Amino acid sequence: MAYAIHDADVQQLRKLLLNLIERTESDDCIICDTGGFILAEEGQTAGHHPQIAALGAGVFSASRELARLIGETDFNTVFHQGTNKSIFISAVNSEILLVNIFSSTASVGLVKLYTTPAAAECRVLFDAIKVRNEKDGGAGDHRLFVLRDKADVFTPKNP
Repeated sequence: MAYAIHDADVQQLRKLLLNLIERTESDDCIICDTGGFILAEEGQTAGHHPQIAALGAGVFSASRELARLIGETDFNTVFHQGTNKSIFISAVNSEILLVNIFSSTASVGLVKLYTTPAAAECRVLFDAIKVRNEKDGGAGDHRLFVLRDKADVFTPKNP
């Protein structure tokens, strides 16, 4: 499925991420596809977001295969806990991931509590994008993300 994502869509995603960072006291949040391509990002360590998105997508893909091997239909979250930093990755849908990076001072419970509804809100937005694309004649049968309107939508901006 291809998504033609407009600047307004990216701004909504970024607003969702900023809200999630505030509620969970996280350091960074990223929305990416399952190939690791960043669709929206917010946070303190933006320089590492491309690597985190790519590796997180790979880890998530591996966890889906592990689920299949043990007879599960899917694992919809992956959690990596470190001494100083942790990562919580949640599936928005079969193609989109929400990555939350937080320090040991943040509550894991709050991250899990607020990331689930944030992923659901993100899913609603992508469903609306899909419907809009179908009304506009579709963006083709490719598994690509197509951006429209502005070239600088991936540039991190401080609120």
